[in-house]
Amino acid sequence: MNESTNPQPVKQFAQWIVHWRWPVLIASLVLAMMAAAGAPRLAFNNDYRVFFSNDNPELQAFEALQRTYTKIDNILFAVAPIDGTVFTPDILNGIETLTAESWKLPFVLRVDSITNHQHTTSTEDDLIVADLVEGGLQFSSEELESARQVALNEPFLRNYLVSENGAVTGVNVTFQMPEKT
Repeated sequence: MNESTNPQPVKQFAQWIVHWRWPVLIASLVLAMMAAAGAPRLAFNNDYRVFFSNDNPELQAFEALQRTYTKIDNILFAVAPIDGTVFTPDILNGIETLTAESWKLPFVLRVDSITNHQHTTSTEDDLIVADLVEGGLQFSSEELESARQVALNEPFLRNYLVSENGAVTGVNVTFQMPEKT
């Protein structure tokens, strides 16, 4: 019989634990409390900079880029209606609501969607700049088609916030997060 199948050491250890149960219990509690004492100092840092030294050339170049422009963190809410088109009154109303509610998120810098895209029209000598969709729930079929044509022909929107066929759209929320841990 080899040592790995010999129950004798396990039996001896169990007998030792039972014999010294109170000191083992107290020692276990003391060790658990010592381990728990450090819990208030535990913290999570989601900053990738902790993995690089301050003199890392790639990190320095990236930080210079962020100082020149801005640090961009974003969320893209994708909307793909079952019927395959985003240009219906209900869906456009939902996009308007999602766009408005996205501004309430913390640290939001910008919210882009097909509904709040600034569209310019002209009436005689006047230029009118307004959101592409305002009050989409009340849009007529002609207004829906007009909004669809503008969105699908606008290079900033097509393949960025709306698919080429108008089946999927998105609401892009850009954040400027504080430099805190």
